[in-house]
Amino acid sequence: MAKPPTYLRLNIYVDRSDLREAVKIAAARCGVTLSAYCLEAIRLRLMEEGFLPRQEREVSQQQAARALDSLRTKVGPIGVPVSDLIAQGRRR
Repeated sequence: MAKPPTYLRLNIYVDRSDLREAVKIAAARCGVTLSAYCLEAIRLRLMEEGFLPRQEREVSQQQAARALDSLRTKVGPIGVPVSDLIAQGRRR
């Protein structure tokens, strides 16, 4: 059985209340906790800047794929071929 992850506390202070609310709303729309949302944003930034090892990058991609699969399951079929959506997006 896999050992559950150990989490360390990191306090984040924001300089504006509207920023805090925007992060809370974004996390809620993604269906994740505020901590999970901020942690993913931090990981993505660290990957962009090359501070995370390759193994961390692969894990993050796997997490993203799982999150996308979970979202697809929640949403269900949308009834429109993806190619039509892409073509519509290109016309905009």
